[in-house]
Amino acid sequence: MDRMLLAITSPPGSWEAARALALARTLGDQGCDVGLVLLQDAVLAAVDRAQTPVAQVLSQLLAGGVAVYVAAQDLALRGFSPDALTPGATAVDDRRLVDLMLADGTKMLGCF
Repeated sequence: MDRMLLAITSPPGSWEAARALALARTLGDQGCDVGLVLLQDAVLAAVDRAQTPVAQVLSQLLAGGVAVYVAAQDLALRGFSPDALTPGATAVDDRRLVDLMLADGTKMLGCF
């Protein structure tokens, strides 16, 4: 089965981030293999104890088996370590992000 990888860059409180997570939920409900890549300000949604509605949806997606990859460099630039991530989210370096995006059978969608 092909994998749909959604890249999100918008901060957790934005309508773009909310829309992207709603899309991830819909695709997952339809049986698609969905993964999320959080870049730039979107990494803040995966910080443990984030209190935004987007962070709560992200936690639900993680509990449902959606893979969440967080750009480690963007996380560090915002003053957080990988230890600060919501359980289940994975901090990855740039090389791993490229590998995920270029993996066979992966379709990328940017949800900025």
